[in-house]
This record gives sequence, structure tokens and C-alpha cells, in this order.
Amino acid sequence: MAVFATQIEGLKMRVSKFALALLTACFTLNASAEMTAAQYKLWAHTDNNSVYAAYITGTINALGWANGDLVSKKRPPLFCPPQNLAIGNQNVYPLLDQFFTNHPSISDDFPIGLAILRTLQAAFPC
Repeated sequence: MAVFATQIEGLKMRVSKFALALLTACFTLNASAEMTAAQYKLWAHTDNNSVYAAYITGTINALGWANGDLVSKKRPPLFCPPQNLAIGNQNVYPLLDQFFTNHPSISDDFPIGLAILRTLQAAFPC
């Protein structure tokens, strides 16, 4: 019976180590999940069904929700697009292209989410 208990303890230790390694890997992957300027320049225009296009769509949606939340709380919005304009990838891609053309010194690791925010603020000031 003591041998069986020792084997169970060993198995628990291996499972715990595996779980810790898996958790660490997930955090490591998550830490580098931000899309960069280099990735945008390389992939954004090649495939509208790519993970990069989905990332940009998600970022645009998140900024739109943040903007709406600020307005609902009677706080200044981040940017002020026309009421009848639906902002999506089709109108953000040209803004991003112009942003990177106008700022050639921006590093390749510049976060695309911040670039999207800055382009929307420049295109639709309040």
C-alpha cells in the first residue's frame, strides 16, 4: 500500500509540474500577442480572413466600445467620427498606411492598436 501511495504522490507531482509548465507557456504566448507595425505591413493587405484582419477588426470594435462608454458617461471621447460612418478595416487600412508613411521612423515593434487609435484621433478629431 505504501508503494501505491508513493506512486500516486509522484504522479501528482508530475501533473503539477506539467500544469505549471503549461500555464507558463500560456502567459508567455499572451505576452507577445500584440500585433506590431511590422506584422501589419507584411500581412494586413494580403488576406481579409487572416488573424491579422481579425485583430484589427477587434481593435476597432474595442476602441468604438470605449468611445461609446466615454460618451455615455459624459466624458470626452477618444475620437469623433461622423454619425453615419461605420468604421471598419476598409477605412482604417488607408489611415494606417498613411500613418506609417508619415512616420517612417516608427519602430517595427510599435503596437498596431496604438497606431489605430492615433489614426482615428487624427482623422476624426473632436
